[in-house]
Amino acid sequence: MKVIRRILVILVAMLAAVPAWSETLRWERYNLTFDVPDGGMVTHRTSTAYELQWHDLTFSIRLFDKSGADDDFLKYTLRKDASGYNMWDTKLAKSKISGFKGYTLTGTLPDGSRASLTMITSKKTNLLVQIEINHYEGDEQRVAAILKSLTEGKKPQKAEKPKKPKKQKPAAKPGTQSTPTTLYEI
Repeated sequence: MKVIRRILVILVAMLAAVPAWSETLRWERYNLTFDVPDGGMVTHRTSTAYELQWHDLTFSIRLFDKSGADDDFLKYTLRKDASGYNMWDTKLAKSKISGFKGYTLTGTLPDGSRASLTMITSKKTNLLVQIEINHYEGDEQRVAAILKSLTEGKKPQKAEKPKKPKKQKPAAKPGTQSTPTTLYEI
């Protein structure tokens, strides 16, 4: 009986980590797609930067040219940024984002909240991507899901147009993946 309870607890925890709470955003100009929680407020938007804020999380993505950005540069920049934020209890690890290589540095900010600083370079294009996520303790799975969702070159699926008008389809069920949204077009 204890084994069944443990399995149920693990399954519930795994389902809670699935990003059913997310919306897919697509940055057309750079062909980048990523998932973020629903309902964020855009606080900054330019041709190379995008920031969103929720009551318990902030997300920032900035794009640069990766020329000269080797491993030493990425590590140095992450440590310098963490020092500028007065982060402590920091850990540097290789990034696990598919299609990119680089590092993620996590740590604690002076106010006790957590931060994840990521610098990755694209394996396909000349992009260096810098991602900063500020969050509360215990939100590490949400942060990992956001980072893991970043993809390059993934095109949103286009809905097929019916040849003849048919019965209307019912509205999408709550919790289903939303249609990708364009972040910024130039």
